[in-house]
Amino acid sequence: MLQELRKFIEDKQLFSPNHKLLLAISGGIDSVVLFDSLLKLGYSFSVAHCNFGLRGIESDEDELFVNNLAIKNRISFHTKRFDTTGFASQQAYSIQMAARELRYQWFNTLLSEYDYDFLLTAHHLNDIVETLLINLSRGTGISGLHGISEKKGRIVRPLLFTGREEIRSYAEEQALSWREDSSNIEEKYARNLIRHRVVPTLKTLNPSLETTFKLTTERIKGVEETFKYFVEQNKSVWMKTTAQGIEISIPQLNAFPSPAAILHELIGLYGFSYSTVQQIISSSVSGKMWYGTGYRLLKDRTHWIVTPIASVDWKPLSIYSIEETISTPSGEIHFNIYSKSEYSIIRGNKNIAQLDLDNIVFPITLRLWDSGDKFMPLGMRQFKKISDFFIDTKVSIVQKEATLIFTSKNDIFWVMGWRIDDRYKITDNTQKILVIEYHPRIVESSGTKDNLL
Repeated sequence: MLQELRKFIEDKQLFSPNHKLLLAISGGIDSVVLFDSLLKLGYSFSVAHCNFGLRGIESDEDELFVNNLAIKNRISFHTKRFDTTGFASQQAYSIQMAARELRYQWFNTLLSEYDYDFLLTAHHLNDIVETLLINLSRGTGISGLHGISEKKGRIVRPLLFTGREEIRSYAEEQALSWREDSSNIEEKYARNLIRHRVVPTLKTLNPSLETTFKLTTERIKGVEETFKYFVEQNKSVWMKTTAQGIEISIPQLNAFPSPAAILHELIGLYGFSYSTVQQIISSSVSGKMWYGTGYRLLKDRTHWIVTPIASVDWKPLSIYSIEETISTPSGEIHFNIYSKSEYSIIRGNKNIAQLDLDNIVFPITLRLWDSGDKFMPLGMRQFKKISDFFIDTKVSIVQKEATLIFTSKNDIFWVMGWRIDDRYKITDNTQKILVIEYHPRIVESSGTKDNLL
């Protein structure tokens, strides 16, 4: 087994003798075998043991066993005791989830504080089988089907080439001592139930179950990597980021045989489950919304629009001077005054208002529009409700919510980003022109949640 381990480490380029290694050790047979194997192969490493305090004196004896093992072999060690039950209650986690969270928080701290290159864990082939079966039983996407990787970031699993039976044989041949975790026989835990009931049954059908699962997960991982690469290469074609959020083209995604798979890859990180994505894909109702974790998705006519869930909190603002630069949640506003003779009219830009200064009385007000607001849209000779104007202009719900208006003496002269009031337009009699420029805050999308914040 030692030579197989060495070959596996070298072939997979997991780490080298020059790396500073930290071994997570429970005292159980798996981590003790990895401890012994690394010693015999001449690797230098330290150990870290977590005492979760879940089995009373047994937990303390595990800690003492690991400490003695490290001292006997002159290995530096770290130990820490956790209030796992209290943390689980505080965070509303299961005990297993709480233990995992505490464990990896501490490991990350050790990696940073002591400048370790890699954390080694003793996961093996049987863990791949159990993890895959757990994921399948709970429901999972393609990422839950590739099992456990030999190396992910700074976490390395050197024993994934072998299984539980080979590990036990090595431990017995080397006359090693280890600790037995009494909780491993309790079938109230999903992993133990699968280990003791499901896997033995499957092995009657396929005695080489672990190896078969390993090969299958490698093939699945290849498919996943290809799919993710395809999505990443085309993301900029399907997704556009605006000041309001991320817009995803409905027609472009619907052209694929499985648009739900692609859409979930694009918005899953915003907390939208696959079942929710299926509802989004199948809905033909414009204006309908779905909610993820801190985000919502609106179905528009040709786009799905993802935005953060946040109430628009904008109190009316009085502006006394054009020297001011106004900052809004979605961008900045700048003011300038020009004589008519020195100014060239800009056409086709809804984010620039060009107004007859003589018709505007300061202070002007910037506020959110209201359902009862009316104005006279440029080119019209009668008033129109802003709500009706939005319907006619096909403004999305997300855009409506964020729209601000400028008023002078309570008259609306610009629905910002959409249209000025006809009464304030530049005419032959205009002497001075007030130009208000709105600069939306455009955020580039790189596939992380923070891009929408």
